Amino acid sequence: MEVVESHQFGSFTRGTMVGPLSEDSDTDVMFVLSREKHGKWERGENGSSNCLRAVKRALEKRYPNSKVKIDRNVVSVQFSDFTVDVAPAFKDGTGGYKIPDTYSEGRSWVRTNPRGYKQRFEAVDNARGGKLQKVARVAKKLRENRNVPVSSYHMEVMAYDHVHNHPNKDASTEELVEGFVEELPRRISRGTRDPVNGDRLDSNMDRSNRKEAIRKAKAARRQMRDARAHRQNGDNEEANEKYGDALGEDID
Repeated sequence: MEVVESHQFGSFTRGTMVGPLSEDSDTDVMFVLSREKHGKWERGENGSSNCLRAVKRALEKRYPNSKVKIDRNVVSVQFSDFTVDVAPAFKDGTGGYKIPDTYSEGRSWVRTNPRGYKQRFEAVDNARGGKLQKVARVAKKLRENRNVPVSSYHMEVMAYDHVHNHPNKDASTEELVEGFVEELPRRISRGTRDPVNGDRLDSNMDRSNRKEAIRKAKAARRQMRDARAHRQNGDNEEANEKYGDALGEDID
C-alpha cells in the first residue's frame, strides 16, 4: 500500500480529549494514499468499503495480537492501553481530503479537512482565552456521561459554533457552558455543518437517534435551568449539585 502523507489529527491534537488515554480513548491517524496506485478505490463501485477492507487486512497482518475492526470512516486497532483509528484518504484538490463513508452502503467518500478545522478551532480558542477548549471538553463529557447518541466530533463542532458566535467576547467559561446546554436541543434538531467545507455532520443520524439525543439534551437543559435558579436565590451548594446533574457528573 503506497502512502504519500500521514497526519495525526483528532481531539488529542486540539486538547479536547476527555480524560487520560485508556482502552476506550482514540488517537486518530490519517494515511493519504497514492491516487496513481490506489485510485480504483476512489472511482470504483464499493470502493470505499474495499479500501477499508484492504487497510484492515494490512493492519491485521502488522498487529496480529490486536483487535482490528472497521468503524464507519476508519479502521480501529485496539491495543492494551488505547485505540488507534486509521483513516485512509485521498487528497481532494481543495486542501482537504476524502475519506471512506460506509454509512452510504460503501459507495461514497466524504470530505474532511482536519488541518483547516484545527486552525479555526485554535484561532477561536486563542481569541476567547482558551475557553473554547474547556467548553468543548465539557460538551464531550456531557455526551459521554449522558450517552447522547451524537458523535464526539459533532458535539465538539456544536461547542465550537456556540463559542465562536457568542455575542459576549468576554463571557466566562461557566456562562458559555450554560448557554451551550440551553441551545443544545435546538442545535441537534436543526443539524450541524462542518465549519470548513459546509457538509452536514449529521446526515446519517436517523430519526430515532435524533429524537433520543434531543430528549437527553432537554433533560440536561432543565437541570441547568434549575442550577441557575438556585444560584440566583443564593443557594450555591444546591446550584453546584444541579450543575453536576445537568452535565451527568462533576466535571473538572
